[in-house]
Amino acid sequence: MKKMVKFLFKIHKYIGGFIAIFFLMWFVTGVILVYYPYPRISEQMVNERMETIHCSSLPDVPFIQGRVDAKIESLSLRQFQGQTLFEMKAGGKKSAWVADTLQVQQVKPLTFATVQAEATKWSDAPVMRVDTLHEREQWVLYSKYDRMMPIYKFYFDDDQQTQLFVSGKNAEPIQLTTMEQRFWSWVGAIPHKLYFPYIRKDVDRWKAWIVASGSICLVASLSGFILGLYLLINRYRQKKSWEIPYKRGWKRWHYITGLIFGVFLVWWSISGIFSMSRVPQWIVPTKAEFTFNTSRLWGKGVLPLETYQLDYRKLQEVYPDLKKIDWVRFADIPAYRIIEGENERYIDASGTEVVALNVPQKTIEEGFRKIHGNDSKMTVTVLEKYDNYYLNLRRTLELPVYKVEFDDDDHNLYYVNPRDGYIRYLNKNKIVDKWLFSAIHYLNMGWLVNRPRLWTFCLWFLCIGCGIVCFTGVVLGVKTWFIRKKK
Repeated sequence: MKKMVKFLFKIHKYIGGFIAIFFLMWFVTGVILVYYPYPRISEQMVNERMETIHCSSLPDVPFIQGRVDAKIESLSLRQFQGQTLFEMKAGGKKSAWVADTLQVQQVKPLTFATVQAEATKWSDAPVMRVDTLHEREQWVLYSKYDRMMPIYKFYFDDDQQTQLFVSGKNAEPIQLTTMEQRFWSWVGAIPHKLYFPYIRKDVDRWKAWIVASGSICLVASLSGFILGLYLLINRYRQKKSWEIPYKRGWKRWHYITGLIFGVFLVWWSISGIFSMSRVPQWIVPTKAEFTFNTSRLWGKGVLPLETYQLDYRKLQEVYPDLKKIDWVRFADIPAYRIIEGENERYIDASGTEVVALNVPQKTIEEGFRKIHGNDSKMTVTVLEKYDNYYLNLRRTLELPVYKVEFDDDDHNLYYVNPRDGYIRYLNKNKIVDKWLFSAIHYLNMGWLVNRPRLWTFCLWFLCIGCGIVCFTGVVLGVKTWFIRKKK
């Protein structure tokens, strides 16, 4: 036993003294990250700057169908470069047509002038310079940007030193940063998430760094918490009273705060590891896939165009600021996904009047029975308040939704929004993963998220407490290093 305790002391002393700096950074940057997230362009911002469609001289659906020989797999309508365009996929091939004439040859080519025109929508300030990127950099780190190269980086001459990134492939804006956002990212999101180009551009390397860092934190925090309990119990055995082993100094404060907040340090270490790794199947085995493709419930592609009874040209009468129309489906229900102003809406196209989509419960039940079998035990309820598995910290998920539970080996659980078809899927493996990562890392629990003030208090209380543990650990680590240096 003594050898084990001595071994734990060495581990905690040397590993803890080093990793406490990283752990302290994690808590400080984590609090900043809550209030200043990593910059990104929201869908609302993109939608707001899209061109408004002109539907006055557009053809009807039978005319569109008659000009296409193959089965139409996808279809959308939008305004771009002053032209109203149909973009479709038919017979596995994608094409764009000028909507008024259905002529491919008349579609304007995409040039740098097009990209520049899109960029000027984002700022009234003049452009100082433009860089051409052929590889990812600090503000465009995700691998999805590779297929958008080249990316043009516009520098605007304004007070906020705005920088805009626009894809040279389709002229779509993909990132926008200001001087303030970049500052808060460098002291918050970037160090917290290890969003440094050398690490983040290689996903496997990035995951390895985070898992390794979390694992070292776990060793340091777990060894310290075990030692804290051991010293407390050992002191009680010797003196028959509960006493703090250290009488004064940094060790006393490190011990007291570590004993109180040590379990939370262990929890956050575990959540850091599972932020980049799934719960192994040998621990929680499931037959189902980890993700759920929504097309399994709603179907792929579009329904035959003649099933869309609502004339798409009628949409602009109700929504004058109409910017895009997508032909979509929800099982056997034809629908339009539209962009109106900065908002996204779903319209039921099975009738002749403009009515918001609302998928019936019966349709949802029939769809899941096709997936899980008619004999499956299914319970459907209406969820009107966030629970532990349908929630997010910013409380932006829509309510009410259908909660669909299955009494099977995998404990399959679905949340379905009948107004836009959004599906959140969990099974027993993902539920365990949720508690090991999201619930601990973000305090993402129903009873807390439904009480925002309590959530904020708990976040600050735990981060300050754990931060004190780490700060005193850093001081002790530095003192140990200087003592060794002196000797």
